[in-house]
Amino acid sequence: MLKKLSIILIMAFALTANAFQISGPIDIRGAYDMGQPRSDNPISASIDGHALTIYINENVGIAHIVVTNSNGVYIDRDNILHTPDAATILIEDEGFYTVTITLNDGDVYYGDFMVTE
Repeated sequence: MLKKLSIILIMAFALTANAFQISGPIDIRGAYDMGQPRSDNPISASIDGHALTIYINENVGIAHIVVTNSNGVYIDRDNILHTPDAATILIEDEGFYTVTITLNDGDVYYGDFMVTE
């Protein structure tokens, strides 16, 4: 029984780890126009070690950025006041995180990533 439980836990971790970006571009998704996904995502992001960089590629007004850990606990935030522009947030601890970007018009974008040593 313990062996089966261990195998299930290992498989669950492997599937979860694949959903998070460790290094490189982060898949930013969300933002819907009248129930349909936007085809022109104005936001991109990447993780390099402990540095998370968010790029706002269009003039969308103010962008509010929030980073939370896998438990939903607030880690850090930033605002990009003039777009297009970029912001970098340093994340001290290893772990799984979510970045959420909210634009002036109410559109919300998010992406999951992982920080490792």
